[in-house]
Amino acid sequence: MLLSLTVYTGSAIILALLGWHVNHREQRLLAQGGRELPFYSWEIMTAIAIYVLVSSVRWLVSWDYNMYYNYYICMQSLGIYSRENFEPGFSLITHLMSKAGLHFAFYFGFWAALHIVLLYYALRHHKMLLPWIALCIFLGPYYIQWMNTIRQSVAECLFIIMVEVATRRKFWIYLLLTLALTMIHKMSIFLLPLYFVPLVSFKWVKQWMPCVLLVACGVLGQFPQWIQWIFESLGSLASLLGYGHYYRLFASHNVVYTFGTWFGPARVFPFITCFFFIWYYPSMKKAFQGDALLSASYRFALIHIGFLNLFANTTLYMRRPGDLLRGTFLVMVCYTLHYLWRERKWLPLAVMALLNFYYIFYEIYKATFSPSTMNTPEMYHTFLF
Repeated sequence: MLLSLTVYTGSAIILALLGWHVNHREQRLLAQGGRELPFYSWEIMTAIAIYVLVSSVRWLVSWDYNMYYNYYICMQSLGIYSRENFEPGFSLITHLMSKAGLHFAFYFGFWAALHIVLLYYALRHHKMLLPWIALCIFLGPYYIQWMNTIRQSVAECLFIIMVEVATRRKFWIYLLLTLALTMIHKMSIFLLPLYFVPLVSFKWVKQWMPCVLLVACGVLGQFPQWIQWIFESLGSLASLLGYGHYYRLFASHNVVYTFGTWFGPARVFPFITCFFFIWYYPSMKKAFQGDALLSASYRFALIHIGFLNLFANTTLYMRRPGDLLRGTFLVMVCYTLHYLWRERKWLPLAVMALLNFYYIFYEIYKATFSPSTMNTPEMYHTFLF
């Protein structure tokens, strides 16, 4: 427990300080008539190195991690996968690294580097968000989830860059990035139609409308059995995307597996956070005038939470398309925190911090004092000692 708290809180504080320093240094340069600092500034490179180091030596912490670990070791020792339906890009990288004889720490470090580099590069022009990004990643659920679903997490982080591409109306670049992502995670194909979301005008939308839609998604998500007929209609598409075995679980009327009840802080707190987005968005839009990333992240963050609540009480595989937008929710949380800090709105800032920084402490407490499974991704273990 002590090791986990030290690693996560220590990493959050150090990366937040580095983010604060690079932003402060850049603002000082801009005030003197200089240019913004490059992506490869020493603070950002140091933050990336710490993130990768912490991730590389992390070891055997959850079912997903163990699965990737076993596949990599199997490839090294036998030259074959025990699973055949991995995407070709992911398989190629795994094959090349295993054949090169690299320790599994380099393998997991590579994927962690890809996550953090993509995220920081996406925010290279928004360095004021980096301190909040660091706190949200390590104190919220993002780090734990990214290090488990490593293929999907590449898509989550790259999508933030793709949002910028979409706002600049670079469709062909967006298309190429989507196709490249499908080589890592097939489900990334769902990102293709999202190109149009930042481009559509929603000036007619009243501030109360997103609230109503979010509540409707939450209510419908409590009665998920109506979703089964959708699966019966889309079975062939699920098979094409490599998720036919999950479709068959629904088709076989395995109600115990496919439908359940998911209702706790991990669902409620992001839902409440969205109402902070909605309430403060008009003010943030004025404060960050002309910031296309803010407007797009706002839309995608609401879609993300609406989708997750709509499919909340089904198997987690139904929620995964919505998880692809998790990075934009993270960005929107950081915009809101930064705005509240800048405007000295201390009470809503404290509430937002509680809603988004509670996760790691709550989960470590549960994993320590009331463990329900041997797989405890919230706890930090390392092969070094």
